[in-house]
Amino acid sequence: MASDPEEVLSSLHQLVKNVEPIIRDSDSVEAAEDAILHLEETDENFHKYDFVRHIRNQLESSMGQLIDEEIEKNSLGDSLNATSGQETLVQLVTTSVAESKGFSDVVRQLCNETVAASEIIIQNIEDERLSAIGEEDSNSQPSRKHQSVFSDGGSTYDHGLYFLSQEQFHRIADEMDSNRPLPVRREALKRLCQVPPSDVMASESWTQLRISLLAALADSDSLIAHDALSFHAKMFAVSNHHITRETYTCLAEHLQSIFMAPENDYLPAISEGLDIAQPEVVHIMKRIRLLNEYQRQVPSIWVRYPETFLEAIVDSTLSIMVLHPKSATNVTKRLLTPLHYISLVDAEANWIRKWLHGNYSRCIVIKQMQESYRDFLEDAVEQCLSFCDKCREKQSNEEALTKKFKQQKLNDDDNRRTNYTPLELEHLVFIHSLCVLGQLLLYSDGRGLFPVRLKSGRAVSIQRLVVAWIQLLNLAKYRPKSEQTTQEPAMLVGKILRSLCSSFVFVESCVTGDVIDALLEPIKSWITSERAASEATMLHVAEILASLTSTAPGRHILMYGTSSKKSNGGKFSSAAHIVTEFAQKSLRRNSSNASYQSCLVTGAFIFVCRQMYNTCEGLNLLKEYRLHEYIAMAWKKIPIDETEPSLTALEDNRIKGHDLELSQSKSLWEESLLDNLLNYAATPKGVLLLQQTGAINECVSYMYMRYRNKLQVSKCEKFGYGVMVTQIAATTPGIAALQRSGFGTSLVHELWAGIECASDEIRMTAPPPYPVSPIDRSVHKTFIGLVNIMSSYDAVHHIFFKKKLPNKASYSFREMPDSVVDVLDRLVMINSEAKVHSLFNYEQSHVFGLRLLNVLVCCLDSYLLLETQYNIQQTMLQMQKDDCTYEGNMIIDALSVERNHILARTQAIGGPNERRLPPRQIELHPTSKKQQNVYPWPLFNKFPLPKEYWLSVGSQTPGKKESVVSRFLSKTKASDKNRAWLDQCRAVFRKIMSNSPAVLKNGLLADLMDKAVIAQARMTEEKTFQNSSVKDSQIKDKLNSLTMAGVKMVVRYGKHLNLLKGNTESVVNNLVYVLKRCQSHLEEQQDHAVSNQNEIELAGPYHGFDWFASTIFLMMGGNKDKAWSFLLKTSDLLCSGFLWPARLHASVHIPKEISSSGIRPLFSFTGHYVEFILQNELPLVHSTFRMCGYTPSQICQHWLKQCFWNYMDWLQIVHYIAVVVVMGSDYQVYICISILKHLQEKILDHRLTQDLQVFLRENAFDDFAVSAYMDYMSSLEDKYRKTIIPDFRSIVSKKNR
Repeated sequence: MASDPEEVLSSLHQLVKNVEPIIRDSDSVEAAEDAILHLEETDENFHKYDFVRHIRNQLESSMGQLIDEEIEKNSLGDSLNATSGQETLVQLVTTSVAESKGFSDVVRQLCNETVAASEIIIQNIEDERLSAIGEEDSNSQPSRKHQSVFSDGGSTYDHGLYFLSQEQFHRIADEMDSNRPLPVRREALKRLCQVPPSDVMASESWTQLRISLLAALADSDSLIAHDALSFHAKMFAVSNHHITRETYTCLAEHLQSIFMAPENDYLPAISEGLDIAQPEVVHIMKRIRLLNEYQRQVPSIWVRYPETFLEAIVDSTLSIMVLHPKSATNVTKRLLTPLHYISLVDAEANWIRKWLHGNYSRCIVIKQMQESYRDFLEDAVEQCLSFCDKCREKQSNEEALTKKFKQQKLNDDDNRRTNYTPLELEHLVFIHSLCVLGQLLLYSDGRGLFPVRLKSGRAVSIQRLVVAWIQLLNLAKYRPKSEQTTQEPAMLVGKILRSLCSSFVFVESCVTGDVIDALLEPIKSWITSERAASEATMLHVAEILASLTSTAPGRHILMYGTSSKKSNGGKFSSAAHIVTEFAQKSLRRNSSNASYQSCLVTGAFIFVCRQMYNTCEGLNLLKEYRLHEYIAMAWKKIPIDETEPSLTALEDNRIKGHDLELSQSKSLWEESLLDNLLNYAATPKGVLLLQQTGAINECVSYMYMRYRNKLQVSKCEKFGYGVMVTQIAATTPGIAALQRSGFGTSLVHELWAGIECASDEIRMTAPPPYPVSPIDRSVHKTFIGLVNIMSSYDAVHHIFFKKKLPNKASYSFREMPDSVVDVLDRLVMINSEAKVHSLFNYEQSHVFGLRLLNVLVCCLDSYLLLETQYNIQQTMLQMQKDDCTYEGNMIIDALSVERNHILARTQAIGGPNERRLPPRQIELHPTSKKQQNVYPWPLFNKFPLPKEYWLSVGSQTPGKKESVVSRFLSKTKASDKNRAWLDQCRAVFRKIMSNSPAVLKNGLLADLMDKAVIAQARMTEEKTFQNSSVKDSQIKDKLNSLTMAGVKMVVRYGKHLNLLKGNTESVVNNLVYVLKRCQSHLEEQQDHAVSNQNEIELAGPYHGFDWFASTIFLMMGGNKDKAWSFLLKTSDLLCSGFLWPARLHASVHIPKEISSSGIRPLFSFTGHYVEFILQNELPLVHSTFRMCGYTPSQICQHWLKQCFWNYMDWLQIVHYIAVVVVMGSDYQVYICISILKHLQEKILDHRLTQDLQVFLRENAFDDFAVSAYMDYMSSLEDKYRKTIIPDFRSIVSKKNR
């Protein structure tokens, strides 16, 4: 069916007009053709064009019937599957239609119609071009040449692209010669601009054309100069690096010729200022702007080009930057340099920032500066120093400049500036130089350019330059990070110094005492004379100090400095002390009606202190200032608004603007104080200090609000609140505050939503996939969160103690648990059909609960509590019985394997070589050539435990080498046990531990420890606790159920190790006797005035099992008298306060603020120094803990409270106790560090799987021996004993000293 020619012509004309931009942007005919061929892929409007619709209509009307017939014919063939059948049918129909005669006729017809319409369009375009030429002067030679040039083979449409031959390029090059008449040059340049840039560069006349283009750029005729600049701008858009390099160097040469021309008096002088509306200035500014725009764009592409391209660009740029034009008539006249113009266009030197970002370009830029263009660096340094000196001398001028530049931009059309004074020009050059130097100092190669020797001969170091910048901060008028858009020097200096001081390497290599003194000058003047610098200055200084403290070397410099001077108060005059003293005095002065500005300054410097006190080392240094008390006092003084202003009140103007602003400032100040108090919880001892302020509940509520909103801890923190939550949850008051804030409930709801209530969106698209791992990734984070908050027994006791399981008769599907107790009831203790039917994903949810229970029972105290309250072992055994076939065989599945593992773990006690725990994976294990067993470990549903889970242990009798130690112990009398003997004993003990540790077993170690205790009891510094004797009548009558369950466990372990002789009943009675004596003795020394606070039980017996006393009982072979005698003598010593957790529970021997806190010294002292040393000695391990949201103090508290039972073999346990008793209390810290060092590789591996908490709790220490780390612990003693021991001794109450 024939089409209407007019319709085809109209639709084709529409298509051509739409693709015209694509043709114009093409470099060649081939590129244009390729773009049109792929138009359907690149143009989203392709199917909306009338021409495309016309073709589709023609095909449908002509071929529709044929297509339907082919589909029907092929569908009746052999049936195929759904997917492959459809594909095969489409292929068959398409092939059949494309090969038909009807399709060929339609295509031929469409081609003929299109060709006819195309010829008409081409003829119309040619007629329009010829008529335009005819309107010009037909007698002029340029017109005839123009016509002749494009008459032979040239093609164009509507001022499009021209494609020329070499002869035509020669002709244009001749016409562009500077000797030709002006009209000829204009016309030639106009024609050249219509040629593709790649063709121009590839022509044989490029050399001549380049010379002509340089001349055109400098032509006095504005039209030629403008067209030449436009041609260069067009050349920059080409992707070919040869073209852009030639273009850039050509433009750079042109600018050099302008500034270094012999006759350059037309250039403005610096003293005259600059009027950018002058034609000469506009001429230069356009070229500078084009050059700068390419400078900022080229870094994104030059990595793909050869190094020569980069070198040429850098060389051309720096050669312009170092130009200093001199007046030909007046030698003293200083002319504006290219740097002045570039500073106007790019004041903050964004070009150098991008050039130095990548190492590829940075090396070449700095190499060029080092070898050929040191003048550029010298000029920048000179500009900075001279400007800083002038500003200090003429502060008023600087203020005026700041006002003029405030909210001013060169390209702001609404408020365009045209005149710049000499001072303003110097101001801009300073800003540019400042930004260039700031970028260079960020990199080690850039810092290698210093010191810079100026033309005056003075050498300027990095420190000298930085000090000059810091001194400029005294002129600051705007706060850092202010919303004001200003070119204030102090604002930019502060920004650059913050960036530099956040760099680890820069701080380590460049920040010295001079820099710190300059920063502290405003603070010192405030402290000494009660005269503070401006608010903006103080805030800038605080921001820079905060950046310094965000790096390890910066904190070290601030805390210890380089000076050994003492201040008047006798305190070490490091920056940390000065800043903290300032913050302390500011807090003391600020009352509830303090201005918002003063609160801002105080808060900024508290933040600097916080960057230090949220580390163990910093807290040790600053604790004497009691900053937490002053922050808490300031927080308590903030008045509480009883009524909130309503919207109606605001509308009625009852609350004035001032009152509203004051209310907002109070709210911000309160949040700032709470935030700073909260950050004390980043360290174990900081948690203790936070609890003593009485604000822990409010701080935890504030933290939960930010944690729920996924807010960052601070501007300098890379991680969230995970570590802080874990640190707080390790203590009784901390877990109580977390529970009160709703954190636990939120975590439980999040868990239930992930494991039982998948979102509707997922269920609509596809059923949830069966989890591959026992803990699905969707709930892994929640699982780790629950593990973190229940890693300590104090938290488990607070959550579960005296809490009954709901055990409801029925549960609805929509009923969500609200507490961890409910989770235990619903996911672990599934002892009824109602609980099974209430779970959508029974197996997955039950496995989750069992995994959580397995982590909890790794803590023996937690297991004993859960067992005595909920009887979990019998529940597990009953579930195993129910999980059997009719023949009585146990079903092997994920649930039975998990329960089997838990039962084995809770029943078998021992280290890695004393028990064997069954795996929790079901795998094929070959039992014979023809048979395979999926789980070769015996499953059981009643006790005793199968023998496969016990490992045989060797004899505990001492060897022959024991006589060496015995002779040393027996050669001295009781009266000789003094300090000299103790030092000799420690030397012998260290030697034997290093050479023959196996000989140091129970009897010998007990004798050695007994003698060491006697010697220490005669030293006043070791005998820190004064005890009173306990009479038999004072012994308790009965032990609680938890303790009795622990007694059975201890006896079972002792029997397995062959340490206990005699019948079980007598052994149990002996251990019960020892535990009763200990409990009675310790309760007598408790401070009964300590009352329970916030639902926390502080008074009363120690609520865990006494693992230390039980360990001593086993060491003494079950001899109750020897065990009690040793425990009684040891209870006088300092080491007992840390080895024996029950020793200091609510004790009268420690300060009341510690005993009433509910935080144990094992956490706040031992755990604190574990983290303190770990950060210095094993930084990778310390960082791994932080990345995993876990804390070393928490896991060490867990290990130490149960004396490493289940983690080390018996020999290593007794070695641990002996080392601490003989060598000193601080060795408890060193042993923890040694263990973490031993596990370092595994710890780093588990960072990737994000299950470090689970690994450290569930796994024993394979191949660890205390003796192997004696030398390492001795080295730690040399470094840290003088710090740790005095702090350990400070735990004793002053009235008991």
